[in-house]
Amino acid sequence: TKLNMSKTVCLWAAGVAALAVAGKGVLADDDWATAAKAFCEKSPQPCGWVADDSEEWNALNLGVYMEGTAIGGWYVPNEDGDGGQVTYPPTTLQSFSPSYFQDFPRFISCGCLGEEVQVTTVFKLEEGSDISTGAGLAAAKTRCSLGTGEQPADNDGGDCQDCSDESSCDINVGEWYSDTVTFNPTDSPMVSIFVNPGQTLDVQSFEAAGIASSGSRRRLNESDSDGEYSDGEYSDGEYSD
Repeated sequence: TKLNMSKTVCLWAAGVAALAVAGKGVLADDDWATAAKAFCEKSPQPCGWVADDSEEWNALNLGVYMEGTAIGGWYVPNEDGDGGQVTYPPTTLQSFSPSYFQDFPRFISCGCLGEEVQVTTVFKLEEGSDISTGAGLAAAKTRCSLGTGEQPADNDGGDCQDCSDESSCDINVGEWYSDTVTFNPTDSPMVSIFVNPGQTLDVQSFEAAGIASSGSRRRLNESDSDGEYSDGEYSDGEYSD
């Protein structure tokens, strides 16, 4: 269960309305797909994660999604406590609120419109975490156990379950999992990992892949911090440039 859960689409709608009133960016009657299509027609983008503060990020006002207590962000403070940096997986996530869940989002680019996208994260709950509430990919998904070793085992598909909502999957402290969702991005570009209060999540990866009509998987910029695109194709599970 997500504690005090809010909805991504509501954040987008509220943000778009506020920006329209302010006279900035996306028009009030534009949904994300319409605005994203218009941006890609003018400035074509590869299918992948949108880079922070990129032209696409700013044109589509994706910073709207990063507002509010439900957003944890990826900012990691330094040891001196006087600064820090955005750090994408591998990293450790915690809720900064004692009473609210928090989402840690990334954003699918306009280049993914019109194709299926598969998003996967690999993670485990650290010792001392509360397991009375869920954690992981904030979506209906398939969760597979990857063992309790120091590193996650390969996913052979042998110990998996389908979950009807964000938090209905089994979860145990110290066990590695992969969460996977496949979807067509039409309403919102945001895909999140969520963490509830009292939890520490060791996230090894947060990856996305466009699924071509032939069934092959086109690798996207995975858990990189700079949002750069890496091209290539998967064939029989192997990636080649």
